[in-house]
Amino acid sequence: MAKHIHVKVRLPDEDEKQAEAVKTARLRALRLAKEATDKDAVSRAIVAVPPKGQRRQLDHSTSLVS
Repeated sequence: MAKHIHVKVRLPDEDEKQAEAVKTARLRALRLAKEATDKDAVSRAIVAVPPKGQRRQLDHSTSLVS
């Protein structure tokens, strides 16, 4: 025979809501700070790498072709 488990569900009170809001705000701030740090690191990495395939431009104004 199966045993039934009854779970009593109650609504959160104001203290629990406030604690959850504080936790959510803290986690959001940490996430935003990490995203900003990651974005800054990527920007620095892009600037540090010289562009590939950049060739010297030929100056056609002084060519001696007749």
